[in-house]
Amino acid sequence: MKKLKVLISLFLASLSLGALASCDLADKYLKSDSDTSVEENVGGDTEKDWSEYQTITIAQALELCGEPGNVTTESYYIRAIVVSVTNPEYGAMIIEDETGSISVYNTAGYKDMAEKPYKGDEVLLSCILKNHNGTKEINAATLIDFKSNAGNVDENGYAEMSIAQAREKEDGALIKVDGVVASITYADGMKPSGVYLVDETSSIYVYDGDLAGRVSVGNKITILAEKDWWILEKEQSAAEKHGYTGCNQLTSVSLVSNDNGSADFDKTWIQEATVRDIVEHSVVDNITTQIYKVNALVQEKPGNGFTNFYFFDLDGETGTYAYSQCSGSDFSWVREFDGKICTVYLAAHNAKSSDSACFYRLMPIAIKDEGYQFDMSNAAKFVMDYHALTQFQGQVDGKITYGGDPVLELINSASSELLGFTGASVSYESSDTDVVYFEEVDGKTVMHCGAYGEAQVTITTKYNGVECQETITVVYEKPESEYEYITVAEAINADVDSDVTVKGIVGPSVVNKNGFYLFGEDGSVISVLVNSTEEFSGLEIGHEIVLKGMRERYVEDDAAAYAGQTCIVNAEILENYYGQHEYSTEKFVEATGAEFYALDMTVDYSTTVFVISGTVELIETSFYTSMKVVATDGTTVNLYMSGAGQYSWLETYKGQEITMEIAACNWNNKNYWRGCVLAVRLEDGTKVYNTLNFDNY
Repeated sequence: MKKLKVLISLFLASLSLGALASCDLADKYLKSDSDTSVEENVGGDTEKDWSEYQTITIAQALELCGEPGNVTTESYYIRAIVVSVTNPEYGAMIIEDETGSISVYNTAGYKDMAEKPYKGDEVLLSCILKNHNGTKEINAATLIDFKSNAGNVDENGYAEMSIAQAREKEDGALIKVDGVVASITYADGMKPSGVYLVDETSSIYVYDGDLAGRVSVGNKITILAEKDWWILEKEQSAAEKHGYTGCNQLTSVSLVSNDNGSADFDKTWIQEATVRDIVEHSVVDNITTQIYKVNALVQEKPGNGFTNFYFFDLDGETGTYAYSQCSGSDFSWVREFDGKICTVYLAAHNAKSSDSACFYRLMPIAIKDEGYQFDMSNAAKFVMDYHALTQFQGQVDGKITYGGDPVLELINSASSELLGFTGASVSYESSDTDVVYFEEVDGKTVMHCGAYGEAQVTITTKYNGVECQETITVVYEKPESEYEYITVAEAINADVDSDVTVKGIVGPSVVNKNGFYLFGEDGSVISVLVNSTEEFSGLEIGHEIVLKGMRERYVEDDAAAYAGQTCIVNAEILENYYGQHEYSTEKFVEATGAEFYALDMTVDYSTTVFVISGTVELIETSFYTSMKVVATDGTTVNLYMSGAGQYSWLETYKGQEITMEIAACNWNNKNYWRGCVLAVRLEDGTKVYNTLNFDNY
């Protein structure tokens, strides 16, 4: 590349720029009439004479672009080096010379050229110049000729190695690898953005749009590249906190060779795993861009202006979505597998990092529908791994630890419609019933902790004569710190701006705020807001917790005529006793829509939950989406939200007559109450909860 830059410098030095001072720039460098009849001679020959073309520099082109809205009426010749091809569909590229750089909006016929220029090649363009809303660019370019510099790549300093070895290299290492292109990724309106490269040892992502635009799946290529561990800048501090080192990839690529073949990528090294193995794998042991072979349930889930494609484990629940930068259109090829259990070659592409956690986003490399059939002899083991063991929370050093009686309702049986089995049995036995004991309540098994100590709990699952058994250690210990706490009812009556430490049961999510509702034993309820999403890590509805925060009143000023919103802010969870406690509904108020609508704004109803029957209606316009409840008496109950997506879980019940638990709220200083739906009560007595913030974190 150094040699190439010297040649460019010599060429540019030969231009007579001094004449510009004595004549108009446009007149000096307009194409002559004879130029327009020059026959194009496009090709990659490096020995060509372009002296007959009177070219301008990029600095001059930028000057000719003029003010916003200006478009030149004449065409010009420009000679420059391609920095990158940003969109091979339209021949968009960035070019540079010694005087600057400029973008080429489009190049006529680029997509269909048998030979075309790429990064590092020297091009001769005929074009007009434009200032589009302040962006100076080349428009309507025609490629007159180009000189390929593929053979001028300097390999000095690049170490040749396998992909497995490249994966272990430090940031900035210079690497030479070869492999087969297994897939191509897309971004920004389906522009090629990178490729997955596979050899006989491993796989890695190569982030380079120019490379992705000039290769095809099945090509065996050799590249020079720089090792990179990529993390989105705004997520870097959170990633560091969790020990995540970034997407394992290669960048700054030069293509050395391409066989233009159609080989399948090597699969002999690929490990078989489960979707759960991937999504629950520690981000400290970085597996990004390494391909695994899994059996996965593929599901398409359309959204408002986008489509997500999910890959679930065989429980139909454990999994996550494919990482798309094109609102899902880059995975339209996945659509034919929707609803099927398929063989999927899958990679964790990168990890989204937040204060509370890092979680992997997935990249499907290849999918095969092989008519998957579940082996029923594995049903007992499946129920153990995916249903029985997952009920116990709070694991520390291989032990399940509780600081309070968990009152944990356990399953006695499990079925899977997806896999085709029903009625696998689950039973439990404690080695020390003083520490851990099981109680049968209304046909349900409930686990309790009594005396402090340690007990072995043996779990047995059975199906169709096959038995599986696992033993876990449950520890019931006194919390390290004894907190002096008050009840939820006492917190509601505490002084505004006072610090409070409160014990209660975690209830459903607050909407459009980072928080949840906290319930007391007597049915009192108060909304709780947290500063950090980390507080949601491991937190679930039904957990018994102790938290501290400030008792607050959301109101524009203390003299306001309305009551405002009573809440606890800046909350920090001090202790989690876990459990699956049902929050008390003792103080809930049954009401009609009209009664809710008529609530006095000077009375504080923000700590009251109303039980209202009605239907939910979705409102969609060109500018916003919303959702409302129409009570059975015809009165509308408006819900507080930023958009209908925050209540997507209610769409299942659209048009149905349902009973809802709705908390009154006023977070934004209005002179009327709005609602927050906490749960839907189903006819069989079960509830569907608002888990918005728990799902997001």
